[in-house]
Amino acid sequence: MIPSVDLRDPDGATQLFAALEQFGFVELTSHGLDPKTIHDLRTAADSFFALPDATKASHVHPEPLANRGFRSRGSEALAYSLGKETPPDLFESFNAGTDSPEQWTDLIQPTPWPDGPVPAFRPAALAMLAEFARVGQHLDRLLGEKLGIPDLAERSLHGPDMLASIDYRPDPDGREQLTDGQLRMGAHSDYTSYTLLLADPVPGLQIVSPDGDWVDVVPQPGSLLMNVGDLLAIWTNDTWPSTLHRVVPMTQGAAARRRSFAWFHYPDPDVVVSPLPEFVGDHTHYQPVRVDDHVRGKLGAPKTRSAPTSASTRAGRTS
Repeated sequence: MIPSVDLRDPDGATQLFAALEQFGFVELTSHGLDPKTIHDLRTAADSFFALPDATKASHVHPEPLANRGFRSRGSEALAYSLGKETPPDLFESFNAGTDSPEQWTDLIQPTPWPDGPVPAFRPAALAMLAEFARVGQHLDRLLGEKLGIPDLAERSLHGPDMLASIDYRPDPDGREQLTDGQLRMGAHSDYTSYTLLLADPVPGLQIVSPDGDWVDVVPQPGSLLMNVGDLLAIWTNDTWPSTLHRVVPMTQGAAARRRSFAWFHYPDPDVVVSPLPEFVGDHTHYQPVRVDDHVRGKLGAPKTRSAPTSASTRAGRTS
């Protein structure tokens, strides 16, 4: 059973920390995201993914590290971020960032918005980015207080945050053509502090449980999923595990259509992350690493089918 935490509960923070330590994963209710903003983005994203492939392809960003714009089915294989060679993944996404960052870099690039075919997409995505950032600031303050990083929220304002609108669907004939070992989204951990996910309440997402087994996650309608990313795992020396997760195809029980919106949240690029003293016993699992360096070492691997150069946070778990 995936832990569920009501953020309005006076004991919610304690429950949150316990869930992150046990699973690295939690379902959040009473999160405060604006329902109209969610509806507007879902409507705009549906319109975008219904466009002809050639139109969508005109909104691909040329810089692989930017993680902006359209990603077609088969353009990534996320298991490469763990050093595992797999067939390409069967999802489409449109990845967006804020239009006014502190500084443009190759990691933080302008989003190639589909303003012509879907003019509602940009305002809807920017509004959703602002909503996630507001909730993220609250969570950062809670996490910073717990971890002894009192300025975590202030040092997590200018990272390479990204909103991914993700669409999974079968072929027009209703089937899903697979090669051996192919998934809708390959097993991986996120490179973030943490990730927040709004997903349709249908089967498809799986996470690795504390016992090492893959378990299904079907969120409650309207709830928000949160998973620990690599950077929180490094800070806690794997006390809070970076959640291994994947999305399985229809042959393994997934719904024919599944949509999700993932917000990937990071500290600022120059923040150095290393295991905190209170989490270090006889062994330190990780060396200090700049956020910028860690993300670079992970982000390109799924797109270029190359080995990652950043530390894995699998911590002995299966995938």
